[in-house]
Amino acid sequence: MTLPSVLGAAQVASQVQIVVGPASVDAFDRELRARLDGGDEPIGAPTDAMPPRASPWHPRRWLHPVSVLMDIVTPLLPSLVAAGLLLAVHNLLSAPGVFGSVPAMLAVPWLQGVAAVVGALGAGVFALLPVLVGFTAAARFGANPHLGAALGAALVAAPFLAGAPAGAGPGLGGGWIIAGVDVLAIDYRGTVLPVIAAAYVLARVERLWMRAVRGAARFLLVPMLTLLVAGTLAFVVIGPVMVWLGDAFADLIDAAYTAAGVLGGALFGALYPFLVMTGTHQGLVSLELGLLADGGSFIFPIAGAANLAQAGACFGVMVLARRAPRLRSFAAGAGLPAMFGIAEPAIFGITLRLRFPLVAAVIGSAAGGALLAAWHVQAVTLGAAGLAGVASIAPGSGALYLAGAGVSAALAFVLTVIWGYLGPRGRADLAAFEVPPSARSSGARPGAADTLGP
Repeated sequence: MTLPSVLGAAQVASQVQIVVGPASVDAFDRELRARLDGGDEPIGAPTDAMPPRASPWHPRRWLHPVSVLMDIVTPLLPSLVAAGLLLAVHNLLSAPGVFGSVPAMLAVPWLQGVAAVVGALGAGVFALLPVLVGFTAAARFGANPHLGAALGAALVAAPFLAGAPAGAGPGLGGGWIIAGVDVLAIDYRGTVLPVIAAAYVLARVERLWMRAVRGAARFLLVPMLTLLVAGTLAFVVIGPVMVWLGDAFADLIDAAYTAAGVLGGALFGALYPFLVMTGTHQGLVSLELGLLADGGSFIFPIAGAANLAQAGACFGVMVLARRAPRLRSFAAGAGLPAMFGIAEPAIFGITLRLRFPLVAAVIGSAAGGALLAAWHVQAVTLGAAGLAGVASIAPGSGALYLAGAGVSAALAFVLTVIWGYLGPRGRADLAAFEVPPSARSSGARPGAADTLGP
């Protein structure tokens, strides 16, 4: 029997594929959603690459932005953990003072090539993070995820393509100044918030074009027009505004630390995990370079204490997760990179998702920041903000740095364990990881506590 608007059908193993014309896709999609899913969810089972849309209602509205952030970042956790561990290995091989007075890669020449490959595999994920975040953010907001990835790639690549020799790129030229904004001077590598905001706009723009363009032209024009409009807004408005906000926040932190002393150290220590969470800690680099030029930076030591606090919280979760072996192993895999300066796997994979370890880590980080400020511990060069970061601390202050960072890790560990054992909220969050898979709700969102259970 021939059905109108159906161009063909094929069966591959147990999968039935139905081919419809471009003008009929939306109608078929709406009808199937209404019949199969009640109209609330995309058709088909969710995958790691395409997280299902979360319900717009949340019992605690103030947590909704955190839920959205977790929906976006959760599919990236395997990549973040792998890259974090690889960078931790690279830091061990390249940092002086770990295995001797010179880096291991210099002491053993054949390790140089190995360290370079390991470093590239790890650094590539964080350098091109806007591409990955653009993909999952666009999927979360209901847009074509590949357009989100393309937008992230454009944000990262534009400054490098502009400086490429003739014939190596699209010929963007040496500058791109619009309305007084030097667009190509902004480096989006490693950032999170600019591309999330751009993906949100991209989703809205795509919907507008989907309503405006009909028929077969939709397949050709909508992706191009969506990327053109959203990309222009991202380069000219969204990205610069988000970066400016990050830079302004960095200046505010510097002023608060300078004026408040020990209290400023505690405040910066408490805020640093949230800077990493949003990617705005990248905006501290220019500030830190200026501080180093003036003789020393307070940012690096406190960042190291904050990272070790995340590691301590993860190891506390390991102690608590006796009945959740997958959570236990994941906490170990996230805690180890944090010890050597890569805190994103710990924050996104463990502490933020369980919430109470994040609070414990923030308290530990604040305590370590206060101690380091009181002892006037400063860094004289950049490095890995973790255990190996002692090599970057001013001579004579290395022991004080390790002591302050150790207090951060120990306090976060103890508070996490106590909270998990005695706190009703902690027990409830941990219990969610211990529910057998068959007993879990099939509608759980990515980022919910039950997505890492055994």
